[in-house]
Amino acid sequence: MDGHGSHVTLEAIEQGKRFVLDMITLLSHTLHALQPLDVACFKPFKIIFNGERNTLMFNKNYIEPNKLALARWVDKAFD
Repeated sequence: MDGHGSHVTLEAIEQGKRFVLDMITLLSHTLHALQPLDVACFKPFKIIFNGERNTLMFNKNYIEPNKLALARWVDKAFD
């Protein structure tokens, strides 16, 4: 999390505990140092994920987004 007050709430912490998440608050003014992760690691995933979503939702008959569709898009992007 970026440490913004709206993100660090009791509700967010309780949800993190409920789902057994490790939550890390990033230090202020560190985005520039972390940007390479977004470009090198997450961007390829996002491109493929969005491509799969667009193919299934817009190029073929529109489908109602659901958990199964999301799982297929994520699986394809991870492959």
